[in-house]
Amino acid sequence: MKIAVIGGVAAGTSAAAKASRTNVDAEIVIFEKDEDISYAGCGLPYYISGVTESRDKVVINSPEEFEESYGVEVKIKHEVIDINKEEKTLTYRDLETDTEGIYKYDKLVITTGAKPIIPPIKGIDLKNIHPLRTVKDADLIKEKIGDKKKVSIIGAGLIGLEMAESFSELGKEVTVIELQDKILPLFSKNITKYVDQHLRDQGVNLILGDGVNSFEGEEQVKKVITSSGREVKADFVLLSLGIKPEISLAKEAGIKIGKTGAIEVNERMETNINDIYAAGDCAETINLLTNEKVWIPMGSTANKQGRVAGQNVAGGNNHHLGVFQTAITKIFDYTVAKTGIDETEASESGYDPIVVTITGANHAGYFPGLKKMKIRGVFDKKTHRLLGAQIEGEDRVDKRIDVISTAIYGELGAEDLFQIDLAYAPPYSTPKDPVAVLGMVAEKKLTK
Repeated sequence: MKIAVIGGVAAGTSAAAKASRTNVDAEIVIFEKDEDISYAGCGLPYYISGVTESRDKVVINSPEEFEESYGVEVKIKHEVIDINKEEKTLTYRDLETDTEGIYKYDKLVITTGAKPIIPPIKGIDLKNIHPLRTVKDADLIKEKIGDKKKVSIIGAGLIGLEMAESFSELGKEVTVIELQDKILPLFSKNITKYVDQHLRDQGVNLILGDGVNSFEGEEQVKKVITSSGREVKADFVLLSLGIKPEISLAKEAGIKIGKTGAIEVNERMETNINDIYAAGDCAETINLLTNEKVWIPMGSTANKQGRVAGQNVAGGNNHHLGVFQTAITKIFDYTVAKTGIDETEASESGYDPIVVTITGANHAGYFPGLKKMKIRGVFDKKTHRLLGAQIEGEDRVDKRIDVISTAIYGELGAEDLFQIDLAYAPPYSTPKDPVAVLGMVAEKKLTK
């Protein structure tokens, strides 16, 4: 059996590795147009800031290491330019020799990922304006940021704010410009207001509710002109306006694109074309609470989908059921996290939501290092089922969001949260854990 994988980052390498373990006799080839594979895209801000000391730490496997570990052939700097689904062939271009070749496959996994959104803003082609998506992007930013003093970040999403911290740690004067009237568009303003103030306390300048009209400079950027006419001096600009699925190759091959703009797949990661699968940031998934198709470009989801696709192309039978859109990020001393749906999404999906907000502690009050956290939970009035939560705080936020995500997966209600037997000792929690308190307050509110 010949298995081809287009793309060699999270989903692609997961698919190839699992396929090689499922069918040791299969011939597996990864085609990757870049020179890096198997890297931690989510770790790039920490590589740029120097928290992660070397490039090798974010590149999990070199092509040679991956080939040796899994018996998979890795063709870097090889761009697939055509999929012939009738003949089951790929046409690829060797970017080093500028020659073309044909590979005949039995099964194909498309893991082409996503690409940065680069809007047609005047002056966007000036030097020192860059996105961050690949290790090569990170290398370029590290190379150019050295003597720069004023950095503007366009977009206040997860990566944008992680990079605000990274640039601040490098001693840069940082301005974040966001079109919406709040940071972290995926989160409630009731949660983001605390992080907003924390960013300002760290010296980050926030310009909210204002877009970008143009970039100005002769050869390299010198100013950002906002939509309201405000001038922001900048000698380096990071574009963090989001990403979109890279589906051009799939679309040209007649593979169905879903309503989200990503490749439509089923639970086995199969596309509408026999023997062609898709996974990762180019593919859709299901929101398990709304049963709607969604596009959630997260490294954790990409790895799961890649593993499922790899097992299935090699003769196995596995399924990726879906997601709750769980996300977490560190912004200086704060952590913000979310899982499930908010009250607006809940109403649109036929639930009757109620919002419950509590303040909890990371551990016992008499133990040193007490920190508070805010949890905003959403419950269904009829069934009392937990539907979602958002948390902000300085410590142990990750533990609570994971417990809540697990509770949602188990379809637990407010009453159940109090009953969960969570670990307690003074350095780690309070006798009534914040998750239990959330359930207690919700139950009281729901049974009035």
